[in-house]
Amino acid sequence: MVSKEVENFLRVVFLNYRVATGALKRFFDKLHPNLQADLNIPGNKAILQQLYTPPPRIKRVLYQGQWHILYPSAGVPAVTSADLDLTLIVCLLRNIPPVLAGPATGFDILPPPHDKSDGANIARLKYYKNFLVSHSKDGTLPNADFVRIWSESEQAIKGLDNSQATAVSLKDAETKVLDNSMAKLLSTQIQLDKKVSYFEEELKQISILIDKDVQEKKQLKNR
Repeated sequence: MVSKEVENFLRVVFLNYRVATGALKRFFDKLHPNLQADLNIPGNKAILQQLYTPPPRIKRVLYQGQWHILYPSAGVPAVTSADLDLTLIVCLLRNIPPVLAGPATGFDILPPPHDKSDGANIARLKYYKNFLVSHSKDGTLPNADFVRIWSESEQAIKGLDNSQATAVSLKDAETKVLDNSMAKLLSTQIQLDKKVSYFEEELKQISILIDKDVQEKKQLKNR
């Protein structure tokens, strides 16, 4: 058996990774029922290409692995929302039509409680996923924090997708027996996500250095 604070942490991980992600994908599918067709619209592909290979001094948003998910090699099955994680879904919602309006505070900050917009609900789920990754080393969550995070996450999930499938998933998340086997699976999942976040940050830094080197060489050439 795990302790109560460890169970709190793992239950919120289950809620975010299993339930919230499913609700977000159903919300996404309503806006992009044929994702492959939307991605291959010339204007949309041009927007994403700019995020993948931006002009000098502009921050890269998409990386090689993400680009290959969106535009796989010939012979690979067409991309669907099932292939996307929360980060990539948010990127698409923010950049290709119909563009989702973000909350006043942006997608990277926890929105105020009164903001119940779709953009704010997604920002909440994104914020708490990042919170879970950053606190995964400790792996515990006090009861007061658990109640607050669960309540806000549950409201955000229902705001995005109030379907029967989501209602069933929420009920399952509340009552799921988090034995040692399930605890290990959830811990492994969040550790993998932590590694992905680390490598994405490393890639960002490498991209910045490459862009800087290209600019310096251009300046030397023009002298």
